[in-house]
Amino acid sequence: MDKSHSTTLTKYRLDQLVANSLSAAAVDLPEAVALLNSGEACSAEYQVRSTDAPADSSTAFVLDQVTTRDAQHPLPSSIDDMPIEIFQGIVWEVVKESLSLSVYAYYSDITRMRLVCRGWTGILEGMPEVWAKLSPCMDERLLDLALSRSIHFPLAITGWLLSSPALDKLLLHTYRWKYLDIVVVEPDVLHSIAVLSVPLLEELRLDLSPSTSQEILPAFNPSAPKLQIVEICNGGIQWTASTLSNLHELILLDIEEGVLDVDTFLELLSHSPRLTRLRLRHAYLIHLPPPQTRVSLSHLESMELEYLGQGIVKQLVESIDVPTSTKCCFGIALDDYPETSLYEQLEPIGLRLATLANVSRGTRSTLTLTIEGGGWNFKVSYERDVDQHGTLTTVVEAMPRSALNVFEYFACQLGRGEPNPLPPVLHIVKLGYEDTGENDSKLLEKLYDHLPDTDEIQIDNTSPRSIENALNALFPSNPSSRLFPRLSTLTIRNAWHETWAGWLLKRQKRQYKRGGVDPLPLQTLKIEGGRLGTEKVKGLRKLVPNVVLEGVEVE
Repeated sequence: MDKSHSTTLTKYRLDQLVANSLSAAAVDLPEAVALLNSGEACSAEYQVRSTDAPADSSTAFVLDQVTTRDAQHPLPSSIDDMPIEIFQGIVWEVVKESLSLSVYAYYSDITRMRLVCRGWTGILEGMPEVWAKLSPCMDERLLDLALSRSIHFPLAITGWLLSSPALDKLLLHTYRWKYLDIVVVEPDVLHSIAVLSVPLLEELRLDLSPSTSQEILPAFNPSAPKLQIVEICNGGIQWTASTLSNLHELILLDIEEGVLDVDTFLELLSHSPRLTRLRLRHAYLIHLPPPQTRVSLSHLESMELEYLGQGIVKQLVESIDVPTSTKCCFGIALDDYPETSLYEQLEPIGLRLATLANVSRGTRSTLTLTIEGGGWNFKVSYERDVDQHGTLTTVVEAMPRSALNVFEYFACQLGRGEPNPLPPVLHIVKLGYEDTGENDSKLLEKLYDHLPDTDEIQIDNTSPRSIENALNALFPSNPSSRLFPRLSTLTIRNAWHETWAGWLLKRQKRQYKRGGVDPLPLQTLKIEGGRLGTEKVKGLRKLVPNVVLEGVEVE
């Protein structure tokens, strides 16, 4: 490797070298193309763009913290003895950090990396995968250079689908397309790729702008025998097309109403029995009578069905059989004036929760209850410690007054059947959305009705008033009215106002014995995050035999 103009590498970690040693100013694309073509690398004779220079100044880069090495006295470096294959792997790890950027930003980063030294320049130019990210709207000269250097490496095509000379050249290389992620802004251009042969294509992501005409979309059916991942946003395509068969991932987002009905969607799923991920969000499927099609997806790892219109989530959950190991995420908006009750609307999701609880009996699990969106979204999550068991997350959008009923319904489903020798941990997050905090104590009462054997509760990110209400419900002055008699561990998490601790210590202080306190019926009190004074910590240690502090700011 020629390091006659190399930078000192020993001062920096290699994966931070470019960020720490090269601080580039804005690079106009023609300048970047010229530099990429020139084969030049950094040298001691570099120019610095003045802050007062005009925007069209030919000086393109500012080098920061770069120390040039004397060519006659090179410093020893372990890179001298590194096999080229290993060094290429290191360079590729650096390059991958920029792959998520736009094509323009990506090649700007490549240009900066070439400035490190001539060795890096040679390495980059000899790696076809570095030059395989292309776009229909990129500079034509840069496209020619990238097509030449990528040789026969599979291509990733991203960006806006526009009529351009670059697109015409890319269409000559469709046999190399492996990844296609485009935003369709000129509907007529879609005809250019509607019936292409793309034998290597594995991933297709189409974002159809609102101006895109629906009439041309049914014609979109490229020949892609290796296609595994499809994502469609803001539109529809020919849902019965062979393109949508034998998929591993299917993602449909923001599909307009009237484009797809439930039965057609289920039929589409039946063509991909090895599907591992299914996501459907804001896709307003046509509501039909109970669907006639039933689908079994035995390989499904993740299923997300969110906000699909009234009754659609219920229909799909009832019609798709998935393993108990599948991670499920549901989003449903309840009808405030329903013909069916809240329980009927949530029934298929509740049955899924009951099934998970049954198969996980004897293993530790956690039920998390959260109020979000200013009190309008109620989130219920159920997770198990055993990896082979799936999880369930449901966000229910409803009137704030429905919160307790929603949470009680899922607690009821979880408590069905025989008692669990390892009852679920109750994780209550941010419920104090009302000033009174009354819902906290009422919720605990309803949870106790269905999960009386709970032995661990976590109270997370709630207001001091909410914590006080919860403690008052858990440890009432009359022990005979206590909730959760088996409770042994209580966790207070992210409580940044220590007033709750002062309130508890004052309440537990004995009236007739100086310095005496009434201990809490707990084995362990965990305090995670937040802030506490030293005296408060000492006082809590008198109330509970085992007080554990994790990440607490003790003042």
